[in-house]
Amino acid sequence: MNGLFHAHSGLRFLILLLGVINVGVLGLALAQKKPFEKLHRILGASYAGLIHTQVLIGFGVLMTRGYYPALIGHIVMMVLAAVVAQAAMTINRKRPVPGVQLPLIGVAVSLVCIFGGVMAISRGLFTMTPV
Repeated sequence: MNGLFHAHSGLRFLILLLGVINVGVLGLALAQKKPFEKLHRILGASYAGLIHTQVLIGFGVLMTRGYYPALIGHIVMMVLAAVVAQAAMTINRKRPVPGVQLPLIGVAVSLVCIFGGVMAISRGLFTMTPV
């Protein structure tokens, strides 16, 4: 059961890295007034997919390690991050002419939610100490 916890803790670094890459690539495209391209779609889908995987692993950790009250804020913020990231990518994909602004906002807001969720359990973004 400790393996799930370490997978959950380790995957967050990949999510943060992919989130920062997304913000950089989308921000650059917005600044250069470039259209939404295949690279943006792939990065966005990868980011949203990793967050969904993280949420599933998190529920596995919850079932095997137990519950404590600080987890309420963590769970709410992380699920909100997954919803925001997925909604931004889905709405943008269904537009007649997809842009880079909505995915950029979605990724940025989801990163803020992730930061808030980590802070809800009184941990730093880069610490890996179990509860």
